[in-house]
Amino acid sequence: MTDVQGKKVLVVGLARTGRAAAQCLYRRGAVVTVTDSRPPWALEPDFKELLAHRIGLELGLHRAETFRRQDLIVVSPGVLPELPELQAARKAHVPIIPEIEAAGWFLESELVGITGSNGKTTTTALLGKILEASGFRAFVGGNIGMPLISAVDTVSPDTIVVAELSSFQLEIIQDFRPHVAVLLNLTANHLDRHRSFDDYVRAKTQIFRNQTAEDVAVLNADDPAVMSLAPAVAARKVYFSQKQTLPEGIFVSDGQILYRVGNLERVLLETREVPLRGEFNVENVLAAATVACVLGVDFQALRRAVREFRAVEHRLEYVREIRGVEFYNDSKATSVDAVVKALSAFGRGVHLILGGKDKGAPYVPLRALLKERVRRAYLIGAAAERIGREVKGAVELVHAGTLETAVRQALECAVPGDVILLSPACASFDQFQDYEHRGRVFKGLVEQLAQEVKAAEAQKRAEAAASLASVAAVASPEAQPEPAGEVRVSPESPVPASTEVAAQLPAPEALKPEVEPGRASEEVATLEPLPEEPVAAQAAPAEPGRVEFAAEPTPPEIEKAPEASQAAEQPPARSEPAEAPPRAVTYPELVYVYEVAAKEVAYPEEEPSAGPAADEFGPPPEDWRAPESLADEALPFEVRGAARPNAAAAGAGPGGAEPQEAHGGDVKPAPPAGRPSRQKRLPGL
Repeated sequence: MTDVQGKKVLVVGLARTGRAAAQCLYRRGAVVTVTDSRPPWALEPDFKELLAHRIGLELGLHRAETFRRQDLIVVSPGVLPELPELQAARKAHVPIIPEIEAAGWFLESELVGITGSNGKTTTTALLGKILEASGFRAFVGGNIGMPLISAVDTVSPDTIVVAELSSFQLEIIQDFRPHVAVLLNLTANHLDRHRSFDDYVRAKTQIFRNQTAEDVAVLNADDPAVMSLAPAVAARKVYFSQKQTLPEGIFVSDGQILYRVGNLERVLLETREVPLRGEFNVENVLAAATVACVLGVDFQALRRAVREFRAVEHRLEYVREIRGVEFYNDSKATSVDAVVKALSAFGRGVHLILGGKDKGAPYVPLRALLKERVRRAYLIGAAAERIGREVKGAVELVHAGTLETAVRQALECAVPGDVILLSPACASFDQFQDYEHRGRVFKGLVEQLAQEVKAAEAQKRAEAAASLASVAAVASPEAQPEPAGEVRVSPESPVPASTEVAAQLPAPEALKPEVEPGRASEEVATLEPLPEEPVAAQAAPAEPGRVEFAAEPTPPEIEKAPEASQAAEQPPARSEPAEAPPRAVTYPELVYVYEVAAKEVAYPEEEPSAGPAADEFGPPPEDWRAPESLADEALPFEVRGAARPNAAAAGAGPGGAEPQEAHGGDVKPAPPAGRPSRQKRLPGL
């Protein structure tokens, strides 16, 4: 029935395929009704467009009378053929077809159908890329991407339509006929839908049902189950193999992929050029290359397309790396065999997320690879209990329950170099809409974890910086840089020699003290210039604890600090701008009291004294050599030497001078005659 004008057509299932089928049939004049057992509120985003086209809706339940009064029923892939309402329609002799059959009625393009237990999506997508690279127009859809019936109104007759086909789509076809049919492999799968493995194989082989000798069947020569079906295939058979050397077809030899047909043999590419992980992906490349060669593509374009191809979404798809741990999304792996192939692409260190809606296949075949390559298995979904029973003892099991919990626990346990792999071996309908939804949620969780880890690392760096800053703040003053122009003397360390101190001091002009407003004038004690006197040729050695200033450069006026922690301020040098920061000479709290001789603090003549009266510092210089009487009153800081008992007997020194007086261990020259018996002292520093 290719003419549906005016016919009553019922579309069962209001998912992506059902919507596309309803719209296609409506455009061709059919009176379309869509039925779905889900309630209206769950389908509201989907049925509004259908109502706009006056397509009837029956939601929330299926009614047998609705099925029996139709001229045609089109079922979506997810609808069970044993549905009671469908059984009633069969008894009423109502034709029932899958969506791909209806698409085949209206398609005018060359059609390639690809099926198998594993690798369908990758092979289909890669073939589409090869065709496009060779200049062909190609449509890729079916069980991936757009439904096959969507191509009816979107492609031109010269387009090659490449469709991934599942057993659900193939099991009830009647006249569907692809020009090129591909069977990749056969392993137990979907046993929750098919009563046995034989029923599953029978559904897969429906792809060859209507082919003739004018068509082509592409078969995997390495799969015994596939090869057992070859004698019954009517189409011309072309083989591919990864393990055998074929007389015709495409095979691997010495790391090269060869194409051999008749007297022609050509190297297509090398296996090391295949960018996809896993040996099973080399098998997928062989299948796609075989179909491409049958269709007459350019060999260089084929090689270029394979080298540039990347994994399809949800099929061993690399997501990202977090703290040296890689994440892979293999949500499309809904069978045990698909998980086996995924694990074969990795070494040890895999954290495997398993579970979902059970499909009936045994999980025991996973035990060997779980023991060999998996560190932990994180079980989620409705099938978690059964998986745990069948693989117990092969690997450490973690009953995570949900995908989010599994992802977080896996990252906590993983170490750099490990792999976290979502490869569930189950359907997704217990917790998700489909495998695509599950894969998107997984990738979203990984991105969320990456942001959390990044934020945590940034916080740790900030805390570490703050800790270092606090340590530096309490460090000893010696560990901190000295301000420019500042000289510090530590009481615990020896005082540097006078020449060293003088070398550290700034120029004299920059050292004039400045009295802050409001400070008492007596807080500042200055050293005023004294009349010059001859300086002895050899200065006395510096006494420990004494600060001596060299005659050059001229020492500055010094402001006495009122507290040990307070440094005297110093005005900027005259040559600098007024706003320049002051340079200060600071000293710690004074421990000793020092005398400073006039010869040590000679001032330049151009700076006359503006200090106290002339007699404050004692007699004039010519009277300084008068002998000092020991009978005067000792000052608080003065340490007197004991008078020698034999001083009178010793007699006069050379030149008639008096014997020298011991004073604190310091040898002083005898004062000149005429010096008063008592003199005022310089104020201590």
